[in-house]
Amino acid sequence: MKPDRCPTCHRKHKRSNPQNRLYWELLHMMAARPWGGVTYSAETFHKYYASKFLGCVDMTLPNGKTLTIPRSTADLDVAEFGDYFDRVQADAAERGVYLADMEA
Repeated sequence: MKPDRCPTCHRKHKRSNPQNRLYWELLHMMAARPWGGVTYSAETFHKYYASKFLGCVDMTLPNGKTLTIPRSTADLDVAEFGDYFDRVQADAAERGVYLADMEA
């Protein structure tokens, strides 16, 4: 099993490629069906779940306006992304969408 931290710099490892592949597979499955008569892209579901489960941050733009953006999943380590993905899968399951291959 891979250690959870880099042996050189001791930073936590980012999410794994298999985790990321399954996550996007699930988002594409969500995007393949209409929701209330409307279809949404996998990217839209990505933003939806990031804002729902990770929250948002307000960014002040040079023109003084404030833009609210979801926190990035790219900053999550393997364990954090696993927890996040579990929450996404649970929500998808409530909508009747399941991954056939549950290995991450």
